[in-house]
Amino acid sequence: MVTSTRPPANAFVARARKVYNPIGFAKGYNFVLWFIFIGALFGFGLARLEYLDFWGVFCSEDNVTGGALPGECFYYTRPGRYQIGIILHLATVVPGSLLACFQFVPVIRHKLLLVHRINGYIVVLLSFVGTAGALMIARHSAGGGVDVQVFVGVAAILFLGSMVMAIINVKRLQIEQHRAWMIRAWAYGGAIITTRIGLFIGALVVSAIGGYYSTQPCDKINYALKGQDATMGFYPECASFFSGENLDQQAIVKANFNGDNAIEVGAAFNIVFGPAAWLSVAIHLIAAELYLHLTPAENERLRNVSFQRQLEAGMKNPGRAGLTADRLGDATKWTPTPTAGNASDGDESLKTTMELQSLPHSRS
Repeated sequence: MVTSTRPPANAFVARARKVYNPIGFAKGYNFVLWFIFIGALFGFGLARLEYLDFWGVFCSEDNVTGGALPGECFYYTRPGRYQIGIILHLATVVPGSLLACFQFVPVIRHKLLLVHRINGYIVVLLSFVGTAGALMIARHSAGGGVDVQVFVGVAAILFLGSMVMAIINVKRLQIEQHRAWMIRAWAYGGAIITTRIGLFIGALVVSAIGGYYSTQPCDKINYALKGQDATMGFYPECASFFSGENLDQQAIVKANFNGDNAIEVGAAFNIVFGPAAWLSVAIHLIAAELYLHLTPAENERLRNVSFQRQLEAGMKNPGRAGLTADRLGDATKWTPTPTAGNASDGDESLKTTMELQSLPHSRS
């Protein structure tokens, strides 16, 4: 159990500490941020557990919209690349996001380190497989526009690239860099939650403004509207599709969240998905960097912990054995602070730093 070093400001803080100190938090603002953002990720994952029933819920026969955007299951219910991709994505990302939440619980990191490590490897594996599934379906996901496809590719690079950086650093015992890159990784991954919010707001906005249209394949429209009569009633230009003259025929669909049919609702979502996704990832990127820049004390404390562990492991360049700016860039060479110990994670203070520094070290 963590004990805060400063006396509580008031009775509320004293009571609050009884809640967040046992979880491993020494500072209230860290607990609040953890509760909001990790809580959102956990809640989002729980809400999507039903989608693991792919045929019964996500693409159920009696509800063509299911968990997917209207009309998307036209591609997902066909055997092949897109069906494999979406099932792979759902089966790995949903449980992976839930397990990732436990990685940010301090008491697990400090008291159950083996659990933290094993769970971390599982989360990384699920994340890589799930991202591969997302890349497989990008061509038809949320309309499959170029903006959406590029977003999926950039998000994959940001998410997996940050995870790779985090893994490299933890293998080099560079704990503060591992923390920073994992925060970045899940900030990028969590952008999908904000995207969902922007998706609904955007769909309502473009519907209210009016005048937005998108082209949709007639075979997809026919699937969403469940029959030729309904399709021809709304989109007579699909006649060439049904006659077999042009199987690639498309129809112009009005983007309308309150539309007369499901495909109009789908068009509204497809039009705004790209902008909502790009805006969301930008917000999350800025938020992650802002948080990291506002917590330099925690970064410094963990760097001292890294120094101690690297020194004990006999590594060269202790304190900067990982991918640090003073090793790879032109930052001023970092020096340890012997008094930087902090009770926030139960690590010993670095009172033996100078003694350890005198030990021989040869590991690269």
